[in-house]
Amino acid sequence: MSDFRLPLRRHRVSYQEERDLVVRADRIHLAPGGDSAGAERAEAVLIRRGLIDAVGSFAELRSSAPGAETLDLSGLTVTPGLTDAHVHLLEWAVRRRGVDLVRTRSPVEAAEAVSDHAADHPEGWVLGRGWNQHRWTDAPHRSHLDSVVSHRPVVLQSLDMHSLWANSAALRAAGIDAGTADPEGGRIERDEGGEPTGVVQENAMPLLERVVPPAGPAERRAALLEAQTVLHRWGVTGVHTVEPDSLAFLEGFRDRGLLRLRVLQHLPLAKLDDAIRLGIRSGFGGDWVRIGGVKMFLDGALGSLTALMREPYEGSGDRGVQTLPPEDFRAAATRGARAGLAMTVHAIGDAANDLALEVLASAEARLHGRVPHRVEHAQLLGGDLLGAGDGAPDPRLRGLVCSVQPSHLMTDWPAADRHWGDRARYAYPFRSLEAAGAILALGSDAPVDTPDPRLGLHAAVLRQDLDGAPADGWYPEERLDPPRALAGYTAGPARAAGDPRQGSLRRGSFADLVAWETDPLNAPAEALRDLRAALTMVGGEVVWSDR
Repeated sequence: MSDFRLPLRRHRVSYQEERDLVVRADRIHLAPGGDSAGAERAEAVLIRRGLIDAVGSFAELRSSAPGAETLDLSGLTVTPGLTDAHVHLLEWAVRRRGVDLVRTRSPVEAAEAVSDHAADHPEGWVLGRGWNQHRWTDAPHRSHLDSVVSHRPVVLQSLDMHSLWANSAALRAAGIDAGTADPEGGRIERDEGGEPTGVVQENAMPLLERVVPPAGPAERRAALLEAQTVLHRWGVTGVHTVEPDSLAFLEGFRDRGLLRLRVLQHLPLAKLDDAIRLGIRSGFGGDWVRIGGVKMFLDGALGSLTALMREPYEGSGDRGVQTLPPEDFRAAATRGARAGLAMTVHAIGDAANDLALEVLASAEARLHGRVPHRVEHAQLLGGDLLGAGDGAPDPRLRGLVCSVQPSHLMTDWPAADRHWGDRARYAYPFRSLEAAGAILALGSDAPVDTPDPRLGLHAAVLRQDLDGAPADGWYPEERLDPPRALAGYTAGPARAAGDPRQGSLRRGSFADLVAWETDPLNAPAEALRDLRAALTMVGGEVVWSDR
């Protein structure tokens, strides 16, 4: 048996399918979850044809496979590869190339960033993302952008992806003026004179989006390949993507042997009838790309105050925006479940989550596939559903996939306190959902946030922003410990995808793994955001290494 170590900064090492490989490390966590003391561990794993064939001691596996090569990861800790359970993969990949407004502190500062970007990219539309009005004292207005770029259209997506901010040139291109009516489920912000401010929300966004020139196929392919490499550097080996446009590109990569992510591809509600007519079911696909659920939106978001609420926002009579009528949701969920399609339901406000639970519980009996229904975000639930006081959790939560994004609370918690008041006690209720029997699948909602899972782990475990606020954590009773947080990136997404080969390193699992310089299950919580992946492997192939 030959031993080898990876060369410095070599990012890709391929193994012939017929070759066996024994991977040894200081510690291999086979299936993170529960607590670190009770986690399943091994010293080595044997990889054969891209799968975990055996686990045990190095001596045992070396003896059982005398012709195997050895990958020696001494000094490192190995876990299953991580999956981002909610990402707009193609959109994030393309928007990484636009102007980044995440850290801007005012509309003026955002406009300065737009000006700098426009100077470096002197032609075409100026696109960007990440502005967060809750960090700003002043509201964004088209005049801020007109002052720096007036002759080219500018369209900027908000951090929560539920609002767009445009300059006057973009509004003219879209035909949006004082006489443009708000579409159902959408809102055009207006000033005192009735003129559009440049900000449009929810179902009004397509008025702008339809005139924005899309990135060409070559640019999209290049952006996706770049994004895949970035994900590998963070230990991400799989994604659940909630946009339809990426499927053709991903299948093309798969055909050419370039795809090195396990992808669960959700379908848009507009394609439900087509999917039923063609006989497409949740779970269809192969080792690399599989069909997930049908994505639909019940409400908006906290950032734009469009999340659908049981009671009005604090100091307001507004209860948000219902973007899909209940009767339409119920009909679609019933029809889809009967045909073997799971529902992937965006619900942020407590009223939207009430509706999601009601409808999905009745549609569940008609769903026969292995991919379960899921709620995306589940950001605010009523305390009564989670067993507040002496009550019991709602039984409809047991077994329900809740796809949540911990990193969002780092920016959202001040807005949640301000607009939801005491109701925020059950916002991002990770521990309560787990106690109720829900399946937690953690993700980022990129490009709403970076898909760097270290920030999600930090937020799930500490419930603090990167400045350490609040000092004791925001509602710290909802914290997850590191093993449970890591399970939210491994076992949880695997259950949500209905694929037992993902999310662990047990025999029969995909050989998708990450070698960390620090043990994420036993590191101090404050160290999680600084974890370093030394090596990432997908299907027995090293796709990233800095050793």
